[in-house]
Amino acid sequence: MSQRRFSSSLCWPTILVISGLLVSPGLFRAAPQNSGYRVIRTIPLGGTGEWDYVTVDSDARRIYIPRSTHIMVLDEDSGKVVDDIQGMNELHGVAVAPEFNRGFVTGNKSEQEGTVYIFDLKTLKLTNSIKSGSIDTDSLIYDPDTKHVFVNNGDGASLTVVDAATEKVIGSMKYNANPEAAVADGKGSIFNDLEDKGQVMEYDAKTLMVKHKYSTAPCTNPVGLSMDKTNRRLYIACRGKARTAPGVLVVMNADNGKVVASAPIAIGVDGTVFDPGTGDIFAPCRDSGDGKTGVTKIFHADSPDKISPVTDVKTIYGARTISLDPKTHHVFLIGAEKNNPAAPTAKEPHPRPEPDPNTFEVIEIGK
Repeated sequence: MSQRRFSSSLCWPTILVISGLLVSPGLFRAAPQNSGYRVIRTIPLGGTGEWDYVTVDSDARRIYIPRSTHIMVLDEDSGKVVDDIQGMNELHGVAVAPEFNRGFVTGNKSEQEGTVYIFDLKTLKLTNSIKSGSIDTDSLIYDPDTKHVFVNNGDGASLTVVDAATEKVIGSMKYNANPEAAVADGKGSIFNDLEDKGQVMEYDAKTLMVKHKYSTAPCTNPVGLSMDKTNRRLYIACRGKARTAPGVLVVMNADNGKVVASAPIAIGVDGTVFDPGTGDIFAPCRDSGDGKTGVTKIFHADSPDKISPVTDVKTIYGARTISLDPKTHHVFLIGAEKNNPAAPTAKEPHPRPEPDPNTFEVIEIGK
């Protein structure tokens, strides 16, 4: 959401890439004692604007980074910027629908007009924009089974559904809660975090009928969500109640809503991914606990109901959103390398550090 975005008038994005070992989906083994995960590359990018989510298109070998009014498009392998799509406003995230040669971008033309922008995946040209019918149009996913784009409107507390084939809004739903991350299970359901309720909602991807609402306790503020679709387990990344409180990663049985495992993580998580090829789960946290560095907590699914810590990869402070390349087993994060102390105020006596506009870069983590 807009109030949690990393901001700077001129910044250099940092992407973290983390790779793993290949195992067959649905099989489990003990996590290796020496994981080998480490920072292996840093790529300065330049550019202007705030940032929120990062999206990897593993088939096209591209990385999409929305930056307030434009989208930086990177070649995943070389790290070079191949294009910079202009002409948008208040951007958050990108989802791609390759079968329609379309990319969908959440944004807001104004505070009162949420927007879904559409661009051509081949020409990288903006082709259309449609009203979301709400405000604070934020996160989104593309579901290849329904061919629909599911768009969460944060402060609007609602869902907008777009048909990827027709580029038309075909449905909407009120959450009456603050929606965060979503994931499609491939069997007709969408699962969605409800941050302020401490819940995960399951609804029908076609009818939008709510099927269940499950408590995420001991998690109180769920913001990240990923899924092991073979074993029907949700991995929910949660922030602590206080801004400086550590969070927790919980494992939920998607079929009955039972929390079967949990593990502590660091401060300010904002995403999670599950790699079906390695059985590893990644939880990127803004603050490792020292107020100076971030950390990506990595776990391994030893069985459907058991996770174990693999390693902690120290990152730049503020790196907390994430995207997975399932082909290379790399994950990508973005943030600024240098963050300057912010002046305390009466309203915010302990403010977060502010990103340095000269250090917004891409970081790659792998083996």
